[in-house]
Amino acid sequence: MKLIKTTFAIFATLTLFGCNNDEKQIIKVAEGYLDAMGNYRIEDAYQYATKTTRETTLPYLSETLIPMTDSTFLAANVPAEIELDSLLVVGDTAWVLYTKTTPLKRYQNTIYLIKEEGKWLVDVPLAIPETFTITPNGITTDTVGRALTEMQKFSKAE
Repeated sequence: MKLIKTTFAIFATLTLFGCNNDEKQIIKVAEGYLDAMGNYRIEDAYQYATKTTRETTLPYLSETLIPMTDSTFLAANVPAEIELDSLLVVGDTAWVLYTKTTPLKRYQNTIYLIKEEGKWLVDVPLAIPETFTITPNGITTDTVGRALTEMQKFSKAE
């Protein structure tokens, strides 16, 4: 009987208080960033990103990648619906597993957040070297290969 009362007390406490403050901030940042990125509103993602991500990844996407992408594809791939599946927090680092559903596809992926100056932010630094060579056999650089390998580890296509 004591075990049942203890279990009920723990459940009631968790229900009443829910996520801790860090988890609430992480969820808010992850949802905001993923919604902005998933719906190609890159400018809206800046507020949720680390300084490194704001200075590298987001400008690359908005100035290079998005303009090079077929606008018909972009229009057909929205709206994106984001569902956060799980959250892991270890100190000042967090990983969020999410599912993105668009009219064209559905897949799971992970984003990485860090606590920077007391604030949780998404950290997606651009991993492209300053110089690389494109050959008939592909791109010749270890940096790009490592970046692609890391991306594939965290991505699970359906």
